[in-house]
Amino acid sequence: MRIGQVAPVLFSTFIAFACGSNGDESKVGGGTGASANNGSGAGTGIDINPSGSTTGNPGGGGSSVDESSACAKSSADGEPIQVDLYFMVDITGSMNCPVPDNGVACDPMISSPPATGESRWSVVSKALKAFVADPANQTLGVGLKFFPSRNNICNVNSYVMPTVEIGALSTTSQPLTAAIDMQTPNGSTPTVPSLTAAIQHATTWATQNPTHKVAVVYATDGQPNGCGVSNGNAMQEAMAVTQAAGVALKAALGTPAIPTYVLGVGPNLDNLNAIAQNGGTKAAFLVDTSGNAAAQLSAALASIRNTSASDCSYRIPPPPAGETLQDANVNVTFTNSAGVVTSVLQDPKDTPCSAGSGWQYSTDKTEITLCGKACSDVKADTGGKIKLLFGCATVVGSPPK
Repeated sequence: MRIGQVAPVLFSTFIAFACGSNGDESKVGGGTGASANNGSGAGTGIDINPSGSTTGNPGGGGSSVDESSACAKSSADGEPIQVDLYFMVDITGSMNCPVPDNGVACDPMISSPPATGESRWSVVSKALKAFVADPANQTLGVGLKFFPSRNNICNVNSYVMPTVEIGALSTTSQPLTAAIDMQTPNGSTPTVPSLTAAIQHATTWATQNPTHKVAVVYATDGQPNGCGVSNGNAMQEAMAVTQAAGVALKAALGTPAIPTYVLGVGPNLDNLNAIAQNGGTKAAFLVDTSGNAAAQLSAALASIRNTSASDCSYRIPPPPAGETLQDANVNVTFTNSAGVVTSVLQDPKDTPCSAGSGWQYSTDKTEITLCGKACSDVKADTGGKIKLLFGCATVVGSPPK
């Protein structure tokens, strides 16, 4: 539910002119177990019945909102929000280490893969190619860069230009797969310059594509080494991670905001959590190479897909000139491909989307996201249509049980 977009689902919005004391607003209450967020539940209100027509609510305790309400006086079409992921992927020498590692330490500067069995790189590359080929990801935008470079390894500019530019997987899947197949792991781990460059490129892309959500996925199998960090020097490694975490924090708080997801493959990588935390993604996805690394990698990539952004998110267009959007006067309906209209209730305040079943605002209230069953229903019916109705008091659902 968290990445991509449901491209076939249409998105229509109705933006209210200032409604003053329109009598219809006082009649909008909750549906079953719901109440309007202005506390009003009096009046008859309206509900949508299975035939698609509207009918009075005999309970008088709340209703859905009809799009023909006098409060809805203009409309604008929109699309679900496009989500782009920019991968910065480790191809250092330690990616040649065997999987599973059986608890045996591996030289981080190893130059050749094991004679038999899997290496970290073979497992990672297969997982990346499976991610690129997965139909569930085809509405994503994906780009890719590898590190270290073969020249000027510590120079940020060596990593700014992508190997494959961000683009819809429907057009970039073949170049991405070909680029992955061409890599030969070797060299040390320039964490700070490679992450800095990834964020710089993602920021530039987001600035050029202001309607997209863009995130960095930083995939690495080791602690920083090289570029002033001696291999095995815990203090220097910690300082480099702290510096990288600072870079991630600045990006997460920037405009546009760029979150950083961290995918760690290998032992003893807990301090990579600091980069993910500062990057606004809570914790790194750490794959234990003493176990089934392939399954863990697939699960980690799926989790990144499901948590980086919602494929049920929609941007709220600005109101017409001279009008003001009242965020307490917004309602949502879903019309399925058979023409049946269903109200989607707003989730109660402070309900996490993972526990919700209706819709929620983004933090800055420029977007809405459908959660739980609401998102599932929309995704399951590609011929359906989402509408936002502006001007009547928001109908709020019951708290999750």
